[in-house]
Amino acid sequence: MGQFYKFLAKIQADGGITEDEIQPIREHMEADGQLDIDDVKLLVELYCETENRCQKFDDLFFSVLEKVFLADGQITPSEEFYLLKMLYSDREIREPEREFLRRLRKQLPKRTASFEQLFDTALNAPAKNWSVGGRKR
Repeated sequence: MGQFYKFLAKIQADGGITEDEIQPIREHMEADGQLDIDDVKLLVELYCETENRCQKFDDLFFSVLEKVFLADGQITPSEEFYLLKMLYSDREIREPEREFLRRLRKQLPKRTASFEQLFDTALNAPAKNWSVGGRKR
C-alpha cells in the first residue's frame, strides 16, 4: 500500500476526522513545501470518504482548495474533476459547498464554459434527490 493510502487509512481509522488530526494532515501536506493538486487529492479523498468531519477540517479543506485552484487564475479540467467529486460523491450538495463555489467564481479572473456549467448545475440542483442519469436507486 502506498504512503498516500496508508496516510488516508490512518486518518480514517476511527470513522471521522477530529481536531487532533488536523495537525498531522497539515504536516503531511506541508512536507514537500508547497500546496498543489496532490494536496487537493488528499483532502478530497478525506472529505468524500469520511462522514464525521470536524469544522476545522472543513475550514482547512475549503481554504486549501481555494488557494490551489486560484493560484493560476483559472480552474483546470483536473481541478473541475475534484470539484465534481466533492459535490456529488455523497449524493448531497451542501450549502458550504455551494458557498465555496460562489466564492471561487467571484475570485476567478477567467471563467471557462465548463466551469460555468459546473457552477450553474450545482447551484440550481436540489440538495438531494438529483440525478446524473443511469438507473434510479
